[in-house]
Amino acid sequence: MVKTNSDGDKTSSKILQSGEVIKPEIDDESVKALAERLYGISCLELKHLNGYDDKNYKITEDTNMKNPLITKHWPHGYVLKIMNSMDSEKLSSVEAQTETMLFLASHQINCPKPIRNVYGHYFSREKLSSGKHHIVRLLEYQPGETLLTVTRSEFLYYQVGEYVANLNRLLKGFSHSGYMNLDHIWMLQNVPKVVDFKDAVKEPELLEILDQVIKAFQDQVMPVIPTLDKGLIHGDINEHNIIVSLKDPAKENDWRISAILDFGDSHKSCYLFELAIAMAYMMLLTGDVKTGGFVLAGYSTVRIVPEKELKLLRICIAARLCQSLVMGAYTHQQDSSNTYVLSSRKGALALLPLIWNQTDEEIGELWKTVADDYLTRSSR
Repeated sequence: MVKTNSDGDKTSSKILQSGEVIKPEIDDESVKALAERLYGISCLELKHLNGYDDKNYKITEDTNMKNPLITKHWPHGYVLKIMNSMDSEKLSSVEAQTETMLFLASHQINCPKPIRNVYGHYFSREKLSSGKHHIVRLLEYQPGETLLTVTRSEFLYYQVGEYVANLNRLLKGFSHSGYMNLDHIWMLQNVPKVVDFKDAVKEPELLEILDQVIKAFQDQVMPVIPTLDKGLIHGDINEHNIIVSLKDPAKENDWRISAILDFGDSHKSCYLFELAIAMAYMMLLTGDVKTGGFVLAGYSTVRIVPEKELKLLRICIAARLCQSLVMGAYTHQQDSSNTYVLSSRKGALALLPLIWNQTDEEIGELWKTVADDYLTRSSR
């Protein structure tokens, strides 16, 4: 069981409200001081990593570490994560994420393994100079390249689908009470709530599609959610959270998925949503709707997708794109220096109408044809 030195859990069902400022406010010297005080680490180098509402830092440390609980030096460095103030109130959720990563690590899945601090805890809740409390934790940095930065192939997109399905299957053997009653704005079932943030959207054409997508999601997806297969999902399978490495360094572009990052959006939900999110972000990388078919091919080798889920894929993928576009615009409005949140905006604005202007039958047939053709070719 994870131990904390917290002052007790707050609600796990609190959800972001328009106008709330939740990102940590902290300078680099204070980050180094936290690493020293909580983990006995003297920072030789501090590198800012991308983040939506959290702040993440890669730490290259002096190997003469003072933390007696770190008995083996991790050669790739560490990530110090300072969570946003809202999620920092959901202590049971953070415990659940921690146990999830430890569970996966124990099953040889490479992920950011949590490290105990000098007090023997996997995280602590710290008051920053802003007066707000934020959870601070240290994770092992996973080496490799993000999917975003490498030359990608049909096989790599196939791997994404296969990996996601296998991850969900493995997590069937894990449960934690911290995932009960958890709620946050990035859950796909909360797509209707993004209307509270759409004032940040300036494109009339996006607003028009947004209204249509939300209505379709409410009318066709929400009523059947109780009937869909569910389990613990990652919730944010994208090109920044997938790490790849060369299977054979002598072979150029023979990339294989080697690690999965960021369990901050993990929760119990529909497997349909996990697949839709993965397909949405992989199609964003290419701008080609057909890419979704390669993801579906890999996924289908592990879990057969029921027909009723296939019929809802288009709406769910469009819903994720809308969710990303609206929340990205809102987050950038709150913090204009955070350009990371707009990194896929141009592609999403182009991809969304390509998906939405087709029928469920047309696009579903396209994805199934691409998947079947790929599986046929790869079996020869």
